[in-house]
Amino acid sequence: MGVELSPKMQEFTQEVYPAIIGTTRKDGSVEMVPVWFEFKDGSFWINGGTNRGWFKHLQRDPRISLLLIDPKTMWRWAQVLGRMVNWAEDPGGEHINHLSHRYMGRDYQNPRTGRSRQSAGRFRRSWSNQS
Repeated sequence: MGVELSPKMQEFTQEVYPAIIGTTRKDGSVEMVPVWFEFKDGSFWINGGTNRGWFKHLQRDPRISLLLIDPKTMWRWAQVLGRMVNWAEDPGGEHINHLSHRYMGRDYQNPRTGRSRQSAGRFRRSWSNQS
């Protein structure tokens, strides 16, 4: 189940900047890290190593927050709250390579094994000054 975004918000998600994701640690505190993302087919897609703390947090507790901030003006932002609904291996690193081309304009330079791609969906709410 995807999320429907306003046309203005869809346009905002197609711009290239990192998202800040927030996940919940075992002790209830929040871990926030920058990640590459793309919004496609009604979901936010991210990619990371299965050894990352945030990935382990999502396996235990699938709640996730994404904060999107325009790097040119911090007053242009959006926050999305949802749940991780899908994670799967990234065979051959195809997805991370796709994201690398989106962000860096070149092939992914680090190892492509041991990675997974995640889909965040089932959004409870989202808000933005981009409505």
